[in-house]
Amino acid sequence: MKTSVKIALHLAGLCGVAATVPETCTGSECEAAYDEAALLQKVEIRKHDESASFYSSAEPVALQVVAAFTQYVGYTGDLETQGTVSVKGLGLLESAEQVLSWKLSGVDPECSKPHTAKNACGIHIHQGKSCYEDAGGHYWNTTLIETDPWLSITYKAEKHGQEYVATAHDVKVVTGLTNFEVLSHTMIIHNSIGARVACGIITPRDLGVLAFTPYYTYPGDFKVGGMGVKITAGGVTESASQTLMWNLNGVDPKCREGASKEFPNSCGIHIHQGMSCGDNALGHYWNKTTYEMDPWANVGYPVSYGTQTWDKAREVTTGLEATDVMGHTMIVHNYTGGRIACGIIAPCTEIVNAFVPYYNYQGDLQVSGFVKVVGAGILSTASQTLSWMLSDVDPECKTPPAKGANANACGIHIHMGMSCTENADEHFHNPSLVSADPWTAVQYLAVKGKGGVWSTSGKNAKVITGLNNHDVLGHTMIVHNSLGGRIACGILNVAEE
Repeated sequence: MKTSVKIALHLAGLCGVAATVPETCTGSECEAAYDEAALLQKVEIRKHDESASFYSSAEPVALQVVAAFTQYVGYTGDLETQGTVSVKGLGLLESAEQVLSWKLSGVDPECSKPHTAKNACGIHIHQGKSCYEDAGGHYWNTTLIETDPWLSITYKAEKHGQEYVATAHDVKVVTGLTNFEVLSHTMIIHNSIGARVACGIITPRDLGVLAFTPYYTYPGDFKVGGMGVKITAGGVTESASQTLMWNLNGVDPKCREGASKEFPNSCGIHIHQGMSCGDNALGHYWNKTTYEMDPWANVGYPVSYGTQTWDKAREVTTGLEATDVMGHTMIVHNYTGGRIACGIIAPCTEIVNAFVPYYNYQGDLQVSGFVKVVGAGILSTASQTLSWMLSDVDPECKTPPAKGANANACGIHIHMGMSCTENADEHFHNPSLVSADPWTAVQYLAVKGKGGVWSTSGKNAKVITGLNNHDVLGHTMIVHNSLGGRIACGILNVAEE
């Protein structure tokens, strides 16, 4: 006689969101479910403690990484530098900086001592965006910063066993560039004579597919949902890969035994060329110059029980960087290979962690602080949820705007513009999916604090924009005063999960 057990497992969340997975199973199915869940619980995903206050933690960090290095194009020496570099972003305009931390192996042994050659033992962000070609010169905002800030940035080699390594933490470089602006650029390692020996690409460490919608031509009943898909960057050039972790429900139960050899794309979960869930997603997406064979052909999901599927680490070597796949579609297939669901790959969380006065603002307010933006939904349900801590806001916003006040009074809004040195244009939303401007409902309340400074904090202000987090990345966040005037501007960057 089979016994029925109700499972309600609390799993580590994808994109930092925790969730429970309720399902009814019987007999050996329950054991399999618990085993799968235990594996997921051990995976190193950042957990979100729902009982902890948002404000009890430190300010979210604008963070990107170089996940791997390859030999610089044309370099013929023996050095094979490997490792990772984290790139934090702080400030804006003249104060904008990258804060580097690195852990490298296989560096030049001669860099254990000082050298005078230009770029000797350097670790620098360059103008280029590919490790297949020349990386160009050092990258910084030459309009705001006159002198090359990268010339003084070097690593020191230390012998560790039989190899030379280099480590450093929180090395600040004032570049006049936001982290969004250095995204997808090359990171170059130099040897003791200043030659370029290794190259990596700055990417988000993790991306996610936060929601799925039925594929635009799918007429069936499957409705794929769940916690989503997490995509972790790995490798560079031909070794560039995406490691997928997912927890989904509503998939085809026929996939319980895995994909069928009879049907191409059976039970597949694949990145496609398309960048919209409103039309054809086209074919699978990979670097066809590097790889002739489709790496997605054998990537499928097994159903764990019911219509539930999860996998903790499925690496797919595509020859594409994380910045290449960002914004692309992820398609879920049924047992016969049909496309049943579509999602968009995007950063899960973004952050504005610096503000400057709006470019034509003449007042005295100097807004500072941060706004955190968490993405959710897809197409007409796509949204950004804002949480913020800001100081030196308009004291007149101590009460909600009166009836008939300017629609932007005391607002915190994402705008169409992507620069804080010029007009930020209008509020940013997808009018074909969301007809009315959703941003006018987002307002802050000012509270007088110590020293007479007026501040504001807000949590979980959800705005249905019809845009995903890939769409809004790099856009301006504008803070308004009590008259609706624009007083401060910041830029959305990829945030650490």
